[in-house]
Parts: sequence; C-alpha cells; structure tokens
Amino acid sequence: MEEAEAAPAPVIEQPAKPVPQIPPIGFHNRAAVSAALVSGIVGFFLSVLSGEVLPAAFILGLIAAGFLAVYLYQRRTGEKLSMLHGAHLGWISGIFGFAIMAAILALLAVALSDQSVVDSMRQQLQGAAARQAQIDQMIQIVHNPSMMLSGVVVIFFLFTVFPAFGGALGAKFLDRRS
Repeated sequence: MEEAEAAPAPVIEQPAKPVPQIPPIGFHNRAAVSAALVSGIVGFFLSVLSGEVLPAAFILGLIAAGFLAVYLYQRRTGEKLSMLHGAHLGWISGIFGFAIMAAILALLAVALSDQSVVDSMRQQLQGAAARQAQIDQMIQIVHNPSMMLSGVVVIFFLFTVFPAFGGALGAKFLDRRS
C-alpha cells in the first residue's frame, strides 16, 4: 500500500497593514508647504536684516531658511528626509522668500518711477550722501529693463540655491542627531 501524502495546508496571507504614506516633498504636500512658507518668511527677514549689518550674512540667512524648513518639516511629520528631499524643501522655502522679495521690488519700482516719491526720499535723506547714491543707483536700475531683469534673475538664483543648500545640510545634520 502506498502511503498517502499529506497535502500541504493552504497558506492564508494576512493583508499587510497599510503604511501611512506621506506625500513626497512638493507644493501638494501641506506639511512641506507650511514649513517652507514659515521658513521662507523667516529667511527673508533674517537675510535682509542681517544683510544690512554684514552683507555676507545675507547668504547665511538664506542657508538658515533651508535648514529651518527641514527642521520644521521633520518636527511636524516625524519623517527623516534625504539630502535630496531636504534640498527640494529648501528650494520651496526659497521660492516663498523670492516671492516676497519680488513683491517688494515691484512696489519699489513703482514708487521710484514717481518723481514726487523720489524727491521726498531725497529730502528725508538729506545729508546722507551714501543713501543718496543708493537712491540714484536704484532709479537707474528701475529705468533700465535689462538691468532690472538681470537683477531679478540673480535674486531668484540666490533665493533658491542657498536655501536648497541649507535644506540639504539640514537633512544631513538633523538625521545624525536622532
């Protein structure tokens, strides 16, 4: 008589627990946009205020904005970011900072095209020769579209590259910390 082989018991697979998916870094990720907006605003003020005192600190303020964006995002979501994702988040932060700067430059351009505003500024800064020279230089830039465009391109570059660098640094250093 042949031995009856026992059929293997059917394997019932347990459904995998769904892993909560955090959306990739981008403008559709609410946590990323929130962190980038806050850090973009802080970075703008930090860079402009520190740039008045020490021009090289302008760049440090922008780098700090990218770092802050990663810190805020990780604190809110608990998710660790790669350096690439940190750079992307820092770049988004820089976009918000650039938008603020572009709005201020547009308002300044409109104001400096009105001669009465220019005369009023000159009267208020009477005796400050360095400030008078800055006003003359700004007026020259406003009346030259190619200079204005090249200035906006440089500002866009500064406001996006340095925060992206800061975001990559933030992802690298904050990952080591935990």
